[in-house]
Amino acid sequence: MPLIHRHYSIPHLDFRDFWDICSHYLGVHPKYRTILYSIDGFSGPICENESDLSKVLRLIALQKHDVGRYVARYYLSPNSEPGDYGNAKMEYLPQSHDFQPAGLHFYTDTDTKLLIYQFEDFIYSGYSFAEDDEAEIEYGLPCEILAAVIDIRGFSSFCEQPDIESPYTCGLMTAFYNMVRTGFKRYPPELVKFLGDGVLAVWQTNAKDRRIAIETCLDGLKQMPMTWKSLARGAEFTHGAPEGIGSGVSFGLASRISIDQDYIGRPINLASRLCSVCPPAKSYIARNVPDIGDFEVKPLSVRLKSYGEQKVWLMDVI
Repeated sequence: MPLIHRHYSIPHLDFRDFWDICSHYLGVHPKYRTILYSIDGFSGPICENESDLSKVLRLIALQKHDVGRYVARYYLSPNSEPGDYGNAKMEYLPQSHDFQPAGLHFYTDTDTKLLIYQFEDFIYSGYSFAEDDEAEIEYGLPCEILAAVIDIRGFSSFCEQPDIESPYTCGLMTAFYNMVRTGFKRYPPELVKFLGDGVLAVWQTNAKDRRIAIETCLDGLKQMPMTWKSLARGAEFTHGAPEGIGSGVSFGLASRISIDQDYIGRPINLASRLCSVCPPAKSYIARNVPDIGDFEVKPLSVRLKSYGEQKVWLMDVI
C-alpha cells in the first residue's frame, strides 16, 4: 500500500497529550503491540527508542525548553529490536522544521480507511486545530511538452449495451492503456493516464531529446490501430470491442504540478480537441510540432470548438 501521511495542525501538544494520541492508535490498530519513543532537542537527541515512559517524562522535564520533536514508532512485538518497527510513525513538531509544518504528523502504509477514520475521530473530537485560511496554491513549473491523446471511437455507446458490464469494460480499458504504454516504450512519456475512454501521454522535452520524443510518439501512433484491432478480436473479449481509434498530437509550453506529477497547458487541450475530431485510423498532428522527420503526412485544416480553424498534419496509420 502507498504511504499515507496525515497532518493535524494542533498548535500546542505536550508529551502527555502526545502519549494519549499514540496510545489510542495502539488500541485501534490490531497489528501493533508496543511503541518506542524518541525525543529530539534543538541541540541534540534527548532519548532514542525508549519504551519506559517514566524515563521519557523525566528526561523531558530536564530539557523542557529544548524539545524540538516527539517521535513514536510502532513495533510489532515488545521484543522487536530498533529498526524492526512496523510502517507506522507519529511525529509532533512544535515548530516547522525541514519544510514540514508544525503540528502532529502521522505516517502509515498498513491502514485501511476505516482504521484511520476511527483513529482520527479521537483527534478531531479532543483537540483544537490552528486556523488556516490560506489556500494551498502551486503555480507549477513551466516546461516544454509533447502531448498525445488517443481514444477509442464509439466506446460510450458500446458500453451501453446490456451485456457489457463494468469488469468487461475494465478489461478493455486496461488492455488499451497497456497497449499505449508498450507502444511508447522505446522512449517512455513522463505521464500516461486515463481520460475516460482515452489515454493521455506527455513527454517533457528539451532541445536534446525533442526529436527522439516526437519520433517515438508518431511511430507508436502509426502502429497502435492495427495492434488494437488484433487485441479487440482476441479470445479474451468474447463480446468484441470498438476497433477504431484516433489520436491528436500537439507541442508547446505547459506547466508541471506536483499533484500526481501532472501537467496542465494548451498543448494537452489542443491534442484532446484534435483527437476528438480525428477519423478512425488517422492522427491529427498540430503544425506546432517542430520536427516530424520522414513521417508521411498531408496538410489539412480542421475546425475546433473554441479554437477555430487549425492547420494540422494528417498522418495515415497502419
